[in-house]
Amino acid sequence: MRVSIIIPSLNAPTLDRTLAAVAAQSEPPHEVIVVGRDEAGTLQAYPSVHFIDTGVPVCAARARNLGMAAAAGDLFLLLDSDCIPSPDWIARHRARHAAGETVVGGAVALQGSNYWAQSDNVSMFHDFVPQLPSGPRFLLPTLNLSLRREVFDTVGGMDESFPGAAAEDADWTVRIRRTGHRLWFDPAAVVAHSPARVAPRDVVRHWRNLGHNAIRVRLRYADEFRTPHAARHAWWWRLFSPIIAAGVTAGVYAKRPLRRYWASLPVVYATKIIYCFGAARAIDSGFAGQP
Repeated sequence: MRVSIIIPSLNAPTLDRTLAAVAAQSEPPHEVIVVGRDEAGTLQAYPSVHFIDTGVPVCAARARNLGMAAAAGDLFLLLDSDCIPSPDWIARHRARHAAGETVVGGAVALQGSNYWAQSDNVSMFHDFVPQLPSGPRFLLPTLNLSLRREVFDTVGGMDESFPGAAAEDADWTVRIRRTGHRLWFDPAAVVAHSPARVAPRDVVRHWRNLGHNAIRVRLRYADEFRTPHAARHAWWWRLFSPIIAAGVTAGVYAKRPLRRYWASLPVVYATKIIYCFGAARAIDSGFAGQP
């Protein structure tokens, strides 16, 4: 099974570490494709990497779509440029596909260079830590995701109308699941995620943008997300934001593996409130009503 690794990158300072970890895999890939910008010249040290220079910054969905369209492999592995895969990462994904799965999401080790980065990780990827059991999932993040080529050929690429890198993976994996493919979570396929969100303002911006984009997904698939009808109104998100945030935060820390990250609880709660206000802003602007 030929494996194509696709990595979107906009001059990511961690790209060198990511590529070094890919090169050290116990089972090498057929090809590695990086899509985006590399103004620092990091890829000069990796001549075997296929680089698709977009010339200008593009959204993550566009970068991944370009990479998958150019890939020659039978299995696509999507990896973010701020993720460091474990040495058996490819082997774990490949084994799960050999067992019959068509879409596999791996685990995210909640590392971070400081308190803010780690807290952001806890809030974002609490459903995908390595200590949780394997099994089918409602959606999967694309920072650590593998799929057979036929899934991409049948379902198509990601929705490129989502700006930046937020919520497009939820939209895409829900679409994939709705076509009959099971979304399988394998906690043994681990990447360490080191986001660049190392200051309070970075975390605020991230969660405001996430709420702005994610409300569109929640309204697009309202029945599946069980989105209340009132959630189509901005006032609902603003009025109930403390209650929504409290409920979601309680759900995060109800998971036993997350309890050791108790120090991040105030940030997790705050990010959920910011998310709600981001959703309200999207509704006010009309963005959430886009198909």
